[in-house]
Amino acid sequence: MDETEPGEPTPQTCLRVAREAAALAAAADARALTAVCRSSSRSEAHLEEIMHAVHQEAVEAEGHAARAEQWAADPQMPDSTLRHCARGAVDHAVRAQEAAGVEVTAAALRTELALQLTAQERAALESELRRAEAEREAAERADTGMDSDNRHLARMNAFLAESAVPALGWTAGHVRVMEAAETGRLYWRDGQARQAAERGVWSGGRRVHQERTQALRAAAFLTAAAAPDGAQVLTPTLMGQVALELARLHPAGLYDSDTAAYEARYARSARSYMSSDEKKAAARRLPALEYGAVRRYRRPMTLAEQEARAEREAAEQWEGEGGYCPGVPAPAPTVEDTIRCPCCGQRKATEAGVLAPHKPTRTAAEDCPGSGLRPAPRAVPPAAAVRAEQPLLRRLFAPRTAREQRPARDLHTVIRRPRRVLTDEERERIRDTAALNFQAALIMGIIDPVPNASPMQEEAGAWVREHVWPERFHEIERKYPHGFARWSMCERGTCWNCLSGRCDICVHRQKGGPDVDSNQDWVTDHRGRNVARLILRPGGEPCVWWCRCACPKDGPAPARPAAKAKRAPAAPTTTPVPSPVPAATPVRTPEESAEQAALW
Repeated sequence: MDETEPGEPTPQTCLRVAREAAALAAAADARALTAVCRSSSRSEAHLEEIMHAVHQEAVEAEGHAARAEQWAADPQMPDSTLRHCARGAVDHAVRAQEAAGVEVTAAALRTELALQLTAQERAALESELRRAEAEREAAERADTGMDSDNRHLARMNAFLAESAVPALGWTAGHVRVMEAAETGRLYWRDGQARQAAERGVWSGGRRVHQERTQALRAAAFLTAAAAPDGAQVLTPTLMGQVALELARLHPAGLYDSDTAAYEARYARSARSYMSSDEKKAAARRLPALEYGAVRRYRRPMTLAEQEARAEREAAEQWEGEGGYCPGVPAPAPTVEDTIRCPCCGQRKATEAGVLAPHKPTRTAAEDCPGSGLRPAPRAVPPAAAVRAEQPLLRRLFAPRTAREQRPARDLHTVIRRPRRVLTDEERERIRDTAALNFQAALIMGIIDPVPNASPMQEEAGAWVREHVWPERFHEIERKYPHGFARWSMCERGTCWNCLSGRCDICVHRQKGGPDVDSNQDWVTDHRGRNVARLILRPGGEPCVWWCRCACPKDGPAPARPAAKAKRAPAAPTTTPVPSPVPAATPVRTPEESAEQAALW
């Protein structure tokens, strides 16, 4: 259900107003009916005309109220439908009272529909909507064992099965043959189909219907593979497996007997130009699955299957390529072998715990000012000097082989950058953000982004966004409190775990590294179509997002904060406060506590 917009009434208010308006219209209708009953012969026709008009308005008002109650029980209906019903009921009630000649008291209900909500009421409404949505999702997951995406897949598969299964012309016997083939124990030998007692023993076993097996094999639902002693193992093809899954989803589409299935296939395949024998031969053949059904069918996965797949993929994926393996600590050299250099921030080899003499390879100022990273110390290959002399477009659109020659960089060396302290205006803007966009901004770290230094002034950037950007950029830009497309990876702020006080589960601590940008973008034409790929940083400088919280991203995890009694937040401040020195356990200032109270 959509969220209530600022200045709009709550769903409960809409239901109450719609019901009160229907009651006022019904009272006006009763008043007009009483007037007709007490009228004289001279005014009877006029009052009867008024009675019919008032009754029509009362019926319309009652219909709007009934629809509001019906749609309120449907979680898929947006709140705008309730507001529409309430306003319609009030309008009909006002016209009913005006036609009946009574005091127009229904007009006062319009002020309640236009009543603006306070910030506390909006926050309470959003919290209630999120809580109801979370409870509904938890209940559906407990009932089905699937998330929302896979439940949608299951519903789409059910719709597909309703149209595809009757066209197959199958009976329950065909399904049993396919299930026997699914076990991998169905084989054909000496003109007879059998289901072996165990896999690999192609002799004996239970007999399977011969004609159905031959028909399924001829229609390409089954495929044969040679086995020892002249046997042929029958297994389902891709189309056969999809047809079996659809038949299980819609068993009502199966026919009761082979005769009924034959008659249905005869009615579907018979053509006027065919002879009688040709019609019968066509009816005996099983039709293939309808066109596109195999492509449209997607098997849904349960939550348990998703967890098993995630664990398997995490175990197979090398952590150095960006994958995070749950339960496996990030490989890092021990303190006895290396120590972080205070001048360049990189780990150097030690001798008996003492840093050996060395020359700093590169300063932080020579790197990207917003990336937060320093390159790993390595010799610059000769190809790098050659690329520096190439034209700009040649370097921007470099081939893959040239990009692979760029120097590797240490993604675990952090340059601490200050966090952004939100102003009162920015807090109000964040509170008015829709819940879904608010969650997305938290995940992407653009609730509190920090802009890098730029030669373009903010006024010039605003002019470009207003007069140069196409409308498709503005649509998503307006949904986020600080915009969307204007922030690069290295300008993102604090992760959602640290914002909620859970620095022990910081996003980048869990990943064992930062979020690294691909350094690529697309050049689009006036219609928004991609026409060329643009490599933003041909030198290979990474643009990354490290959480701006002062908590450490490696080493021992900070202690989990204990639950405290709620207290009123302190007055917010608008003065930016630089990030403190990382400590084992982060300590929040009163300004940061007020910021978290405003965000959550």
